[in-house]
Amino acid sequence: MLNKNDVVPLYKQLQEELRKQIQSGERKPREKIPSEIDLAEHYQVSVITARKAVSELALEGLVEKKQGKGTFVAAQKYQRNLQQVISFSEACRLNGAIAGSRLLECKLINADQKVLRELERPDGEQVLFISRLRFINGEPMAIETNLFPITYSFLLNESLNEKSLFDVLKKRSGTEVAISRRTLEICRATQQEAQQLIVAKGSPLLLIRSIAYSTENQPVFVGTQLINGERYQFTM
Repeated sequence: MLNKNDVVPLYKQLQEELRKQIQSGERKPREKIPSEIDLAEHYQVSVITARKAVSELALEGLVEKKQGKGTFVAAQKYQRNLQQVISFSEACRLNGAIAGSRLLECKLINADQKVLRELERPDGEQVLFISRLRFINGEPMAIETNLFPITYSFLLNESLNEKSLFDVLKKRSGTEVAISRRTLEICRATQQEAQQLIVAKGSPLLLIRSIAYSTENQPVFVGTQLINGERYQFTM
């Protein structure tokens, strides 16, 4: 319980108590926390004190207030530095998380002239299309689509579930991705994307478009990542 004789204000004590419950995992992500009235009654403080404690937690990003629904423990935001050229799997490792993937499609397709120019391939040449659903700790987090020059068609015979494409490329062909030109924008989830990422249709997604180059400055792939915008935080 809280110590009313402590020099630390009661709202700060309650804030710290709730923070410990969240950070220890006692209160799970997306779990609804007690109302301010219930908190006030349980910890024997005023509703104003409880409201102040919850508001401070919201400013920290530990809880989210949803109009008409209550206050919920915020889901963890994963960090990623866009200046680093690393795989999705490596980014997960740096966040202390486990990456996963499920192959959606892997096939040869006819590409438009823009893609062929970006890949520095002749008109009319087919490209390898690979689409995967990426997971973090078992939770669907991104839809990843990459277009490779046909010279990488050996990937058709690879099992790409639960594997890092960067690792496969290095092992099979000695190719290392060294440079990536990226653009970042916001889009809204379509019905299909929403179903795959388990979000509401129209939810904000982060769209990253990239052209990746090898250490020899040769195009490796043109790709897009559609990422759950509520769960990721980027630095540059």
